[in-house]
Amino acid sequence: MNSLTMTAVRSVLQGVSQIFFLSNSWTGLLILIGIGIFDVRMATLVLFGSAVQAFGAWLLDAGEEATQGLMGYNGALVGAVLGYELDSWKAGILLTIIGALSCIPVHRLFQKIFALPGLRNAQLPVSTAPFCTVAGLLFALVMPWVSTGAPSSSEEPLVGTFLGIANEFAEVVLTDGWVTGLFIIVALFIGSWKVGLFGLLGSIVSALFLVILPLPMNVDDVSTGLYGYSAVLVSIALGTIFLNHLSLTTRILLALLGTVLTWLVQALLALTVIPVYTWPFLLSTWIVMLLVAETRSKPASI
Repeated sequence: MNSLTMTAVRSVLQGVSQIFFLSNSWTGLLILIGIGIFDVRMATLVLFGSAVQAFGAWLLDAGEEATQGLMGYNGALVGAVLGYELDSWKAGILLTIIGALSCIPVHRLFQKIFALPGLRNAQLPVSTAPFCTVAGLLFALVMPWVSTGAPSSSEEPLVGTFLGIANEFAEVVLTDGWVTGLFIIVALFIGSWKVGLFGLLGSIVSALFLVILPLPMNVDDVSTGLYGYSAVLVSIALGTIFLNHLSLTTRILLALLGTVLTWLVQALLALTVIPVYTWPFLLSTWIVMLLVAETRSKPASI
């Protein structure tokens, strides 16, 4: 392959890896394999969504962001959700094109919002906000044709907890199963051991606490991973991506705070008609980063 083709392939795979804040083509490839084990059509639409958004960004002179995968991961997630919710190849491909391209202006809109004076100091990341916004609108459009299956689960405490930890990684990309989860965990450690460790921190803490705490859910519920996937992302984001100017101890504590917030946000969203997707991760991350920015902006008392 020539250099242009290799660059394009790397960009698309890095678009997949950026779902977990990594710019690593091998990580992206392993995540795709993990998704493919769950559903080949989903993996195809994930790859296609990343490619469509990257190509659209390149046409709009956002080539550097596209090369790093920063204009691909939201399109990849749009492809994942459409592959999960729709049985039709034609509808999946068409809506992935529309959704992935729509993520580009939505991305720019969030960048402009976060550059406003009241928010600028917090340096809030756009992250998966375009995906959540676009996919939410698409969900309203395709709701009559949505077809989904039940996630894997277990009522046995040890098996259920392990399955829950693996499923929390898998559910980030709307897949299911311990094999897919393990593929993603390995992929993250290949990209960055810090990302892998903080991802496991959020996942393990979420799974264990949701099992132990007197909440209206049991091991069977927790084992699906549906209540902890945002904890994986928020722990990575606050622990090793956006707040690296803080001490390790502070970042661990903030990652744990963010994990707790994801549970609260998800519980509130469950009371609405809004698809949850990764909103709990996003809102929790933004809240913590705004609190950190506010604390830093206050003059020290004498």
